Amino acid sequence: MTINSDSEYIHGGVPKTDMQRLEVSERRVLDFSVNLNFFGPPPIIKEKWPELFETIEQYPSVNGDGVAGYYHSVCGVSPHNFLAGNGSTEQIYLVARVLKFRRAAIITPSFHDYERASLLAGVEVLRCPLSPNNDFTLPPKEALIEIMEKVDALWIARPNNPTGNLFDKNLILELADQFPEKWFIVDEAFVQFLDDWKEKSLLTENPEPNVLVLNSLTKFYAIAGLRLGGIVGHEKVISRMKHAKEPWAINGIADRVASLLSDCGDYDEKSRLAHNEEKERVFLALRDMDGILPFEPSVNYILCQWLKTHNLDRLLAHLLKKGLYLRDCRNFPGLEKNFFRMGLRLPEENDHLLSALSSFKAS
Repeated sequence: MTINSDSEYIHGGVPKTDMQRLEVSERRVLDFSVNLNFFGPPPIIKEKWPELFETIEQYPSVNGDGVAGYYHSVCGVSPHNFLAGNGSTEQIYLVARVLKFRRAAIITPSFHDYERASLLAGVEVLRCPLSPNNDFTLPPKEALIEIMEKVDALWIARPNNPTGNLFDKNLILELADQFPEKWFIVDEAFVQFLDDWKEKSLLTENPEPNVLVLNSLTKFYAIAGLRLGGIVGHEKVISRMKHAKEPWAINGIADRVASLLSDCGDYDEKSRLAHNEEKERVFLALRDMDGILPFEPSVNYILCQWLKTHNLDRLLAHLLKKGLYLRDCRNFPGLEKNFFRMGLRLPEENDHLLSALSSFKAS
């Protein structure tokens, strides 16, 4: 399907909008529509906050040296192969603007900004839909080859949001090798939640000339308000993007926080272990629940389809009245039929949601 116009889109984390739409009186909620580390930010950020505050009168580094230092320390990425960004979303728009590809394929359902950034850059978009009938698995290599013959670039997320699939990195590298004149933009915003993530990630591979890997620190470290991330690629491509990018995109506190994250190994391992245990527990509970079809997750969120009533709004209103908020996924292409996403929270909070889901009465 070719897309030639932008479309309205709403991100998660806006419960007030749905309260108004569903005529539920405003109240505080446990927000399961966002998918951040349920432990919250690493304690060192709060400990160092007075020192960080003292630096707000100082100019930050021009290119986000603290962010580059994190990726060099943790991922082994040379600063020559890295460009810091105000969250990975900023880099999505930069890529589309700078690389000037004419036609891009986007694996859908997935993060809306791949499409929006492409359209704003004048790119024709070809949606490549995944199907719930085979658990949103990626098409076989032969089908992907046919797609790549029609486009100049491919946007793909691993793990994919909101479906949770972890697509084979070797397949992506094989396609990049087969089509050296085409761009492969891979978003790994959630990859740090995976066990053995360095072995599974493209961040730690030698950069290929036509592969760019986006990453965000805001999800794993629960610092969405600081907007931290970056892009890894071949030195020539990164240099080209640096020349096109405005300076001082990373604020000074965020840049210094990135430096602190390099020393959070205990927090990192604790987070991975807890999230992996909780995702398995919650997935099994959802699978045994009448009226809900969950799709097996790889990281800290679970995509589900609501089957008990024809309209997901009834469930959303039921939960809002109990102070619980899910991510309505019906504005993702291909998820219009009552799909929702649950971001994992602390176990007792997840149990509260599971109880509320099971208490829904269709009559």
